[in-house]
Amino acid sequence: MAIVGSLSALGGAVAGGVAALIGAAVLTPTEPTSAAQVALMAVAYGFAAGVAGSVLGTLVAFSALRRVALGRLLLCTNVGLAAGLTAGWLGGPWAWHHMAFLGFVGFSAGAVLARAVSRGSPGPTSSLPFDSVPASGTIASEPRRAVRT
Repeated sequence: MAIVGSLSALGGAVAGGVAALIGAAVLTPTEPTSAAQVALMAVAYGFAAGVAGSVLGTLVAFSALRRVALGRLLLCTNVGLAAGLTAGWLGGPWAWHHMAFLGFVGFSAGAVLARAVSRGSPGPTSSLPFDSVPASGTIASEPRRAVRT
């Protein structure tokens, strides 16, 4: 659980930092900003997204998507989180005020995508402990025939 939480936190931190850097690179500020301010902004958003990723990633990995490969789950959810946060940066005033919501929507969309492309392990198909082939070695739908020896 600690490994999944730390990997989710790392992925969330990277997603938040990347989204903040994309926002800083694309948006033109009204006041001059220094590189230190941009770096501080990326670290702050990276930390917030890392905490959110740690909590959400662990919950999702051990609940609804426990049969999805961990690497695929982390990749899809963190790309979705970065896309949602980037949309929050670039979407205008409404999106700026709803950045956490857009990040959550992106995370959720990534989780749905991970489940959709995952093969997952199939569930049990029979309640019998062994395959439902009769002990005689014939298939149940075949008629029984006399065997010559």
